[in-house]
Amino acid sequence: MTLDDMSLQQLRVTALEKLDNAVCTALTNIEADEARKYLSEALADCAATGTAVPAQALACVEAADEHLGYSERMEARTLLTVAHRLLAHVQRPMLVPSPSRPGDVTLRA
Repeated sequence: MTLDDMSLQQLRVTALEKLDNAVCTALTNIEADEARKYLSEALADCAATGTAVPAQALACVEAADEHLGYSERMEARTLLTVAHRLLAHVQRPMLVPSPSRPGDVTLRA
């Protein structure tokens, strides 16, 4: 795995975590417009990095965004709670660097 592959994988993990954080933030008592902004930014990051978001979680977030647009907070909260639970079960890949070998790192005195 090259450094570029690891960087892209880390970007995808970060985008998925940002989506989950946006869902959790939208579940707090913030303004609907602000919640919609956080959700749309997180979804845009996932799309930009090619992050695989589970279809059910994506559908819940998009439907919740629509409900927030109509000020239907209870419906949105229900959908966001489901999305959060679905995102919590996603296995996030761990990035573990390969072990170093003698000569890989040079120390300066």
